Amino acid sequence: MTASPANAGPMFRTPQPEAAAQTSSTRFRGSSTQGPASATAFESVASVPAPNAAQELPKPIQVDYPPYGDYESDCPARMGVDLFGNSWLPVIVYMLRDGPMRPGELRTAIGGISQKMLTQTLRRMEQLTLVERRRYAEAPPRVEYELTVAGRDLLGPIYALGAWVDKHGRAVNAALAEEED
Repeated sequence: MTASPANAGPMFRTPQPEAAAQTSSTRFRGSSTQGPASATAFESVASVPAPNAAQELPKPIQVDYPPYGDYESDCPARMGVDLFGNSWLPVIVYMLRDGPMRPGELRTAIGGISQKMLTQTLRRMEQLTLVERRRYAEAPPRVEYELTVAGRDLLGPIYALGAWVDKHGRAVNAALAEEED
C-alpha cells in the first residue's frame, strides 16, 4: 500500500478555527480546556506557506494535553522525540511504506546500515508495535517485516519532516558549510 501526503492521515489536515485562534506558544504539559480534539499538534505542517522577508512568520499551533503528572520526564511528546532519536528507525519505516520486505532487501535498499544495527532496530520496532514480523515455515526459513497501523501512522511526521528538508535543507547545509570555514 502506497502512502502519500494526501492519504497519510490527520497529519495533513488543515487546522480547525479554534486552533488558528490559539496563542503562539506550544505547550506539551498542563491542563486542557479543549480535550483530546486539540491534540492534533502538527497537522498543518505541510500547508504552511514560506514567509518572505516582508511577511511575519506563522505562529505555531498550540498543543494542549490533558494533565498527566508532575514530572516532565513523562511528557508524551518525549516518546515521539525518542523514536526519531534512533536515526535508522524513520529510515526503516519509510522503506517499509510500500509493503513487507525481507531483512536482506531492507539492508540493500537502505545502504550503509550494518546487519547488527538493522536487526537491533527491527527488534526494537517490533517491541514498540511499529512492525510485525512474519516467519514462514520454509526451507530455508523466510522472515518479512511489515508496518503495523502505528508504523504507517508514523509516515505522516516523516513526510512532514521530508517536506521541511526539501524546503529548507539547502539553506541549513549552506549555513553549516560556512560555519566549518
